[in-house]
Amino acid sequence: MKAMKIFVLAVSMLAIAGNAGAIDFGAICCDGGYEYRHPSAWEKEQQRIKDELAAAKKQLADRERDIASLRSSSSDALKSAQADLDQSKARTADLERQLADRDREMASLRSSAGDSSRLASQLPSVQAERDRLAAELAASQASLAALQAGAGDKDKLAADLAAAKQRNAELEAQVAAAQSSGAADKDKLAAELAASNQRVADLEKQLADRDRQLAALRGDLSAEMAKLSEAQRGLVRALRPEIEQGNITVDLNNERLLINLASSMLFGSGEDQLKPAGVDALKRVGAILKDYPEYAVEVDGHTDNRPIRSSLKKRFPTNKELSEARATNGITALAEGGVSAGTITSAGYADTRPVAPNTTDEGRQKNRRVEVRVTPKS
Repeated sequence: MKAMKIFVLAVSMLAIAGNAGAIDFGAICCDGGYEYRHPSAWEKEQQRIKDELAAAKKQLADRERDIASLRSSSSDALKSAQADLDQSKARTADLERQLADRDREMASLRSSAGDSSRLASQLPSVQAERDRLAAELAASQASLAALQAGAGDKDKLAADLAAAKQRNAELEAQVAAAQSSGAADKDKLAAELAASNQRVADLEKQLADRDRQLAALRGDLSAEMAKLSEAQRGLVRALRPEIEQGNITVDLNNERLLINLASSMLFGSGEDQLKPAGVDALKRVGAILKDYPEYAVEVDGHTDNRPIRSSLKKRFPTNKELSEARATNGITALAEGGVSAGTITSAGYADTRPVAPNTTDEGRQKNRRVEVRVTPKS
């Protein structure tokens, strides 16, 4: 019985202990139940501090994550900067290699300076070609001058036409002013006006005709210059050795082609018979000119002003006879080259057409020459 009482007491205590966890010690008991009271200001402040602490912990965790992210980004930026640095180093090395290559090229160019002598040997040929181009330019300028001279008539006609038109306008004004005056004056002015109109028509027709003539002249000049330029190029190629030695020149201007051959290359002193070198050169000239039968060829002999002396006077009393004989023998060589002898004429001018003063040896040497002139047939 006693044991039963102890058991019941123990069970009751356990029940009380189990309810004790659900009891709010902040509550007060009233009429056998529980009544809760409102939290105090201190408890509210305590809860606020707990909330701020929790928020601060959360912010700290966020900051730690941000720091970790920044560390990762900094590592990537560092790697990128290192890559750029490596690339710059590689570019610097490449530029240094290029600089070394240029230094080697400069050394090679300096070592090849010996080629300048070879280039210098080619200079006469280049100068001859330059002279030929200068001659073509002079010929073009001469043709332009001829065209401008022809254009002068056109300008005069244009001026006459303008003056006639001005006179026409004045007469029309006078007719209008004279309509109120006598019929006789009106008829006179009308007749003058008709005559002026006819003059205008005539001038306009002449101007149109002159335009057509100038256009045709330009076309003819262009065609002639093209053919002569072609012949000049052929002669320069055929006579290049003599041109480079200064014994022959080929000049094109004023619608004519002029081949100037030094007498010292063609003849002996006081002689009219051609040397073998002179015959060969004139044959080459003839071989080119035979392809242009539409042009006339004239061979002119020239001498200096020194008179014929000693026994030569029996054959050539004056330089006139010597220059004529040399020109005649030039025709023979050109014909052997292929030019029809019937298209070639000759003349001797002695010392009457010098190209340099006869007061020096150099000038007299230039004046002793044979010229081959090529011009359109009239």
